[in-house]
Amino acid sequence: MSSFLADDQNPIFYTDTGGQKPAIIFIHGWTSAGSHWVGITTALRRWYRCIAIDLRGHGRTPGQGELTIARLAQDLHQLIEHLKLEKPTIVGWSMGGLTTFEYVRQFGVDNLKSIVLVDQTPCMQTSTEWTMGLFGAYTADHITSMRQLFASQQRRVLRRFAMGVVHPNRPLLRFATWFTSPYRRNYDPKALLPLAEDMADRDYRDLLASMNVPILLCYGGQSWLYPGKVGEYLHEHLPQSTLIHFERSGHCPPFEEPVKFIRTIFQFMRQQPVSHV
Repeated sequence: MSSFLADDQNPIFYTDTGGQKPAIIFIHGWTSAGSHWVGITTALRRWYRCIAIDLRGHGRTPGQGELTIARLAQDLHQLIEHLKLEKPTIVGWSMGGLTTFEYVRQFGVDNLKSIVLVDQTPCMQTSTEWTMGLFGAYTADHITSMRQLFASQQRRVLRRFAMGVVHPNRPLLRFATWFTSPYRRNYDPKALLPLAEDMADRDYRDLLASMNVPILLCYGGQSWLYPGKVGEYLHEHLPQSTLIHFERSGHCPPFEEPVKFIRTIFQFMRQQPVSHV
């Protein structure tokens, strides 16, 4: 594993398969880590340079400094600059998807080859006009309740989250998620609540029309976190998008249906002009 110092002197850790190949940066979700992508990157490294970042407060990256989605996007930008990547593809799953949206808001898409969004809404909070946020119902009252529960029953909240991210009809996989390291040991507990609260304030719906690069949308057919037609909404509003449903998946298509996900990424990348770092 490698690292670099961000502009606030916080070390940012990442893995990099290297090579003069088209680059793909994999961004994990809340409570996960770059190590969660190892099966995907191992399968794709023959054809692509696969980079997996540990976001602040996750994996080996300390949860220091500013803990916001805006800061995570700046860390991503600085990673791209540190590695001198030209036209990488970004794969953002869950919180990594919000980080991707925020990266585009701050830095645009001119230096990106393409984007892959995995089961993430552009707006977490719901209202009478917007029902495709977290859980299909996530208001300011829910955020307050979550903050109180997190203060007194953090382990219970995280266990419920971990066991709920996979397909509801796959009980063994649901049970296993709690006993695998990405959901038990790969985060700084003090970083989780600030990031969760900041995510709740994000709304990227106004950004979608400007995301004019090829975008692959990978959405779980039985996502507990986003039960509405988020993928269809994004497909309608993103100029160059392709929508793929993963019917045997909940919130985690890369890990519930890894073979289909790897094939989908490979086919998506092959459809684009070849560029090298």
